Amino acid sequence: TRSYAKALDVYQETLRIRRDAYGEDNLEVAASLNSIGLVLFKMELHEMALQSFFHSLEIRRKNLGHIHRDVAVILYNIATVYLETGDEDDALQYYEETLRVEKASLGLSHRDVLLTIQHIGQVHQQRGEIDKALSYFHESIRIQQELPNRDNCHLAQTWNQIGNLYLQRGDAANMMTAYTETLRMLHAIGKSERDLNICGFNFYGMSKMHPECAACA
Repeated sequence: TRSYAKALDVYQETLRIRRDAYGEDNLEVAASLNSIGLVLFKMELHEMALQSFFHSLEIRRKNLGHIHRDVAVILYNIATVYLETGDEDDALQYYEETLRVEKASLGLSHRDVLLTIQHIGQVHQQRGEIDKALSYFHESIRIQQELPNRDNCHLAQTWNQIGNLYLQRGDAANMMTAYTETLRMLHAIGKSERDLNICGFNFYGMSKMHPECAACA
């Protein structure tokens, strides 16, 4: 769209200025490349987006090392581009690398780790790998329960997702357990089953790009 094209022009001019001011391997240049990648992704120019993200990744690794949250953000965005284009193998590879970097740099119980785990579970569900998907969503539950100020609405959505997976597998007992937990979480925040689709195979809403990048796109 016209607004994306205008944003792209601005980010490309910013990139030019930063390269002239700081040199090619500066973190400000990496930030501009990430912003350009986000806009290209929105424009569905996936190959160009990947080129921009990979260039940003190279610079961030050179400056920050391989174990840093800002490196994980770019890995996550790369994975999401691959997922959007239907390349589930590469998406999984980069989500798993994201998760490894996040756990090493942020610890096991962090919201970034939670988000990545849920996306890995989503990919496994799309591939029909129900047991693997369940493993990741159950890990997601554990992390959410350990977070300060836990979000019962998010917990309810995750239990609902687990119930959908057991339904897909034909496991009625565990399905009902998960849906019962979904309702318990909803009732704890004054909501009912009308506020969440208890049955079916719909994925609940997930952000496509890393939330850290929301302001860039």
